[in-house]
Amino acid sequence: MIFHKISNSIFFLFAFVFTTLALFCTGCADISEEEIVENHTINTESSPSVPGFDWSNDPLKVGINDNLLNSKMGRDTLDGIAEDMYQYLHTMNTIDSSDWIIHLSHFPMHRYSDTSKLNKQFAGLSHWKEKGFANRVGNIDIQYASDWILEEDQMVALIGHDIDFYQDFLPNFEGNPEGMKFMLEDKYGRGNCTYNSYTDIMGNGDSLLIRNWHAHAYTNTYVLCNLDSLHFTFLPIGFQKADFGAQMMDSETMLTLLRDHRELFKEEN
Repeated sequence: MIFHKISNSIFFLFAFVFTTLALFCTGCADISEEEIVENHTINTESSPSVPGFDWSNDPLKVGINDNLLNSKMGRDTLDGIAEDMYQYLHTMNTIDSSDWIIHLSHFPMHRYSDTSKLNKQFAGLSHWKEKGFANRVGNIDIQYASDWILEEDQMVALIGHDIDFYQDFLPNFEGNPEGMKFMLEDKYGRGNCTYNSYTDIMGNGDSLLIRNWHAHAYTNTYVLCNLDSLHFTFLPIGFQKADFGAQMMDSETMLTLLRDHRELFKEEN
């Protein structure tokens, strides 16, 4: 298996630690019959897996599950978090230079403001998109929201949600997508990841080979904002592994939020 290093990518950190891809790999991997769906044809007008996708018809959904919700914060605040999270993920999905400034506005720039380094990450994302690879979030279903913890210059909370995460491989991708299996399963768990391969018939009659990994699982995301603002920024579980991680929040804050979440779910189960 061949591993390609993508250093410190904010997008890959969120999309593969909230997902994460610190490593991009191609190669060979065995996939069981239950894990692969292939050789079928779907008729569609457009697809997020191919160039030219119409983002005005955005497949991304960020919602609050009222039936399962356990929240310690006000509903208006949680609605605002959902709206800002949509903007953060949408502008991450598109990998568009015009969206990048909006995307960065939902990254905790008040704690890490090296825009030159972050902009280099965008160049890396654009490079891999041209090579036929992109990460994409398709659905967020919020089911948990903690109370806020106040720090010196910010407040921090934790939300819990289901996520539908995709790794899309365009027809010009030269590697073997099946090599991503073990990295995805390490993050989302065995049995939660499915590899799809099918022929997509476009509106003009052209056919394209679509390949992607789809992961569906429950995960957490940190929400941060300045004390004088309700403009929300986001960090994935595992952010502390990045070189900027120690700057983002006190370690005690992170551990308290995770412990409270874990204890709540122990009580419910």
